[in-house]
Amino acid sequence: MWNPFARERCVLTTRIVPESCRDRLRAETGSIWNPFAAWNHPVRGRVDGRGFWIVKSLHYRNSLQTEARGTWTPEGGGTRIEISFGMNRIGAVAMMAWLVIVVAFALAWVAVPHAPSRLPPEGPAWVLEWLPAWMVVFGLALLGFGRWLSRHESAFLLAFLRRTLECAPDETPIA
Repeated sequence: MWNPFARERCVLTTRIVPESCRDRLRAETGSIWNPFAAWNHPVRGRVDGRGFWIVKSLHYRNSLQTEARGTWTPEGGGTRIEISFGMNRIGAVAMMAWLVIVVAFALAWVAVPHAPSRLPPEGPAWVLEWLPAWMVVFGLALLGFGRWLSRHESAFLLAFLRRTLECAPDETPIA
């Protein structure tokens, strides 16, 4: 079953030391706060001495896009890079909260008997009866569409990291 909240993990190794990895990745990464960074950088995010958090640069907004979070560890004159790919954590929490609230609202709507409608008899009373169900469908459709838009971003980010950090190709598949 497809799980939009799942995270995939991968390990890369390179002959480059962690400080050089940081410098190389930082040079290719645009600021997450600068909307124009998408024109000049293939990825946006944050890079520091412990690791990185990057997303593919887009010319539109997608709060449900795939992010890559990684840490680097010195290993044998090079660097071991542990990476986790998945939906942005803030987007995941927001979508889970939205779905929980809407499902709770829908269950309360169905469970509580309604007072007689104040709408005129010719009014669209069926719209109010189906509103909670449509809100759940909308939330699931939004989640599905946002994740569908980002369906190839894990492969893009992995290829970008391999190229930028000079990692061996096809060393460890995404698991």
